[in-house]
Amino acid sequence: MSALAFNSTANVSTNMTIISITNRTEIFTIAVLVAFLTIALNSFLLGLCAKIPTQARNQLHIFYTFLSVSDLINGVILLILSASFFFLDTYIFKNYSVCLSIVIMSSVGPTNTGYLLLLMTGMKSFSIVCPLKGLQYITRTVAICLSSAVGIFSYAVIIIPSIFWARKNAPLLYEECDLRAAYQDSSKQFVTLALVLASVFIVGVLIFNSFILFKIARRNKIGIQGDNISSSSSGIHRNRKFQEDKNSPERNEVREIQFVKPQLNEKKSQMNPKKYDFKKSKNFKAYLTVLMHVGIYMLCGVPYFLVSSSKNLKIYYYNDRNVRFVCSLFIFLTSLINPILTVIRIPLFNKTLRKTLNSCVH
Repeated sequence: MSALAFNSTANVSTNMTIISITNRTEIFTIAVLVAFLTIALNSFLLGLCAKIPTQARNQLHIFYTFLSVSDLINGVILLILSASFFFLDTYIFKNYSVCLSIVIMSSVGPTNTGYLLLLMTGMKSFSIVCPLKGLQYITRTVAICLSSAVGIFSYAVIIIPSIFWARKNAPLLYEECDLRAAYQDSSKQFVTLALVLASVFIVGVLIFNSFILFKIARRNKIGIQGDNISSSSSGIHRNRKFQEDKNSPERNEVREIQFVKPQLNEKKSQMNPKKYDFKKSKNFKAYLTVLMHVGIYMLCGVPYFLVSSSKNLKIYYYNDRNVRFVCSLFIFLTSLINPILTVIRIPLFNKTLRKTLNSCVH
């Protein structure tokens, strides 16, 4: 969504597109390096996905596979966008159809990644709040269908408006391949669309995480209360048994042993009370990983919001495509970080990587 917002607030006058390639070499080199690393890492992650045994491919594996495909596409998009940024006088980027396709895809790619992360947050929220129903309803087929639906939505919500908002007249020769050249006077509509998509993403993340935090707090509270109830009920049961055996002389010796042993166990349980700690469970670790992905995605959009919201910096943002391209580059960094975080945090991919490395060594 941030990428869409970035593209939506691009050129407001034709003067913005008349920019030389001075000082673009360094930015272009970094962008190409990021693009190639993104393509390489996500291709490697998809290779690990293929190596995972079929019986071990759960819903989480499917979600991360779709996320990796989206990030791989983002790497390709960034490579093409970098070429249009540096080779601005190349004939192919002066073609209106090519320019429109680049602008659309540069918005669709990060939008699809963001909404896939929102879907993963929602599914993880549902599995934590309703564990049994989560196992029942979130199957591998459902995971494939939902991930595909997110992809279709992300492409449709950008492509369909582009058909109606496309520029009617041909762009001028000195205009760069940017939103101004693609949509001209329809930029305001894309600003509104960007705000709506960004609002839905942020509100969805806040709602899902509030459900999870409430459930974690409730489970911890129930776990502590359950331990106190079980401890008191066991004490009552021992007292009743002691009263029943009080008038049985032939069981005096056995009674004393049975009475002393529970007392020792009770003192031991008081010294080490059991608590339900959801933070140590695998489900919480998986939720924390998804939360890291979402946090990185939002963090990469911070440069755009800082530049576009500041009155002093907004002038540079509107009049220099270098600034706009760097903001877009930060957003695409999400697709570079995602595969690294996935391999490090998800045990399924981590084990597969170690097995692959061991097989290569031996």
